[in-house]
Amino acid sequence: MASIASACRFAGNTSIDLAQLRTARRKAVLEMCAGEKTILVINDMSVLNYNRHESKSDRRAIGDGRSKGYEYICNLAVGLESERYLGVLHDSLISASGPDDTDQIDYHANPTFAALSKNDPARLERNHAHMLACHFKHISQSAPGIKMISVADREFDDHYVFENAIRCGQDAVIGSNGVRNVQVTRSLEWVHEDMYTTRQNGLPGAPGHACCSMKTLVANVPTTPFKQLALDGKGRLVEESAARSHAHVSTGSFRVKLYRPPKRNGTYFRPTDYIDLNVVVVKEDNPPKDRPPIEWVLYTTLPVDTPEQVAQVVRIYELRWLIESFFKYLKSGFQIEDLRYDNARKTAVHLVAVTIAAAFICKLKAQVGLPRPGLLPPGDYARVKHAANHPDDTAIDADLRLFALLATHCGWRGRKNDPISPLTLMKGFARLTTALHMLNNAAGLLQEIDDRNGGVKNACNR
Repeated sequence: MASIASACRFAGNTSIDLAQLRTARRKAVLEMCAGEKTILVINDMSVLNYNRHESKSDRRAIGDGRSKGYEYICNLAVGLESERYLGVLHDSLISASGPDDTDQIDYHANPTFAALSKNDPARLERNHAHMLACHFKHISQSAPGIKMISVADREFDDHYVFENAIRCGQDAVIGSNGVRNVQVTRSLEWVHEDMYTTRQNGLPGAPGHACCSMKTLVANVPTTPFKQLALDGKGRLVEESAARSHAHVSTGSFRVKLYRPPKRNGTYFRPTDYIDLNVVVVKEDNPPKDRPPIEWVLYTTLPVDTPEQVAQVVRIYELRWLIESFFKYLKSGFQIEDLRYDNARKTAVHLVAVTIAAAFICKLKAQVGLPRPGLLPPGDYARVKHAANHPDDTAIDADLRLFALLATHCGWRGRKNDPISPLTLMKGFARLTTALHMLNNAAGLLQEIDDRNGGVKNACNR
């Protein structure tokens, strides 16, 4: 109850500036990026469903419109080389009144959308692709000199998302459904004239190029065997330790001139030029009949001239799934959807705090080499169990001992088939921060009591 009361006082403190809180978090994350060569900014939206209670006065229709809650837009930083969580660079909560970061992000700066900004500004602000383009621009400008790659799924496949990344001197890897027409150079040996289409999208054909359907190109692109992907029971990408099945995939790549009018407020806008992008196709070699085959179509500004470069683009897209694990910690571990605050601002303030904690837990698991799912493989179980039994053994990695401490002090009983859930780690993190707070504020008193009782161990024995 004390923790709940403390959280409510923190979230309801009107003297706390949400924008400054987010800025402080981003600065802390960027300081952690010092040892990273390239930062992946993984972007996604998650629905926060508050339909089970009516405590919030500013909920909005979400999902299929039958539920009410908020939409949470998150820009998560992950190190490309280290593949470790770094933290949230920016986030936004969309309530009935729109996104809560309009004091930081100018969603109406692009003159292309001047009419929309004047006639229907609220609807423009809630467009997910538009928000991503503006967020990435904001993040890039706040971190000069840091190389970043914007990563997202097909919901954010948008002309201005790529355009903003290029203008900021950054890169992007975006998934796509691969159904549009594009232009490819006529010199591609595997593209034949019977694959051309006369349907052009808005602009005349570029010299030496022909218009083709992406569906045709994806079906005919030459591929080479690549790797084996671990899948869960629903055919989704997972860690090897949680695999229910595997998919053998091959890759192919080619370059396109892309022209796709983006949609804003129900209106299609015609860009003034093509965007030159590379395409990486990942296809399953022998797909089973009981699930849809693996087929990724990835648009990227990164080079794909060598097998190593193609492999890097695929790995970047695979790392996009890290944000799904992050959302799981927020919902299952920190139980964001059970918060009973009465408005979105309090929820957003609370979210800033828990995103820091969630990033810490995710990073801790990655640093000690543990899989993201809760159930530990036999080898990892033995490591964690040994660390739990010897918390003061300096020969054991300190991060592993810390992880074991969080787990054992908050519900994990050390049995082989007991998963270490996000909720368990969240409770452990809360206890850790409470203990550190006591040590920081009353170290002298605690030492005095310890000395008076002949030491903690002797006092416990007595």
